[in-house]
Amino acid sequence: MDYRKLFGDIRLRPGLYGLDGSYHDYCTFLHGVDFGNDRQLLTGFRESLVVRAGAGDNLTWDSLVLHLAFPDRTEGWRDEAAGAGRQTVNDLLFSLLDEFLEKRSERGGTAAIFDEYLTWLKAQPWHHR
Repeated sequence: MDYRKLFGDIRLRPGLYGLDGSYHDYCTFLHGVDFGNDRQLLTGFRESLVVRAGAGDNLTWDSLVLHLAFPDRTEGWRDEAAGAGRQTVNDLLFSLLDEFLEKRSERGGTAAIFDEYLTWLKAQPWHHR
């Protein structure tokens, strides 16, 4: 299955998939698709977002997308995603997801994602070597 195409279709026509177009609904759907693929489809997504954000190793991928969408906020991400920032976070989610799936499809893509993450992790002052 071409998940990049599927996710692009979902982004354009969420109602056809029973979704309301909210960030929460998209995340719930993506978690379901990931579980349906033995949690292998999004392997490395969280790690790629941690590297991009330069922080958030304690966050889930859906929280990291919110952090990236609203970097100036320290709280209230979910409120922003449900309100005026809905379009911003949804566009970012699908852009990041497409970029991730493209990178993963490349030869050695998953290994490269985890290599970048481990390099970032080892550079953190709180990480014990």
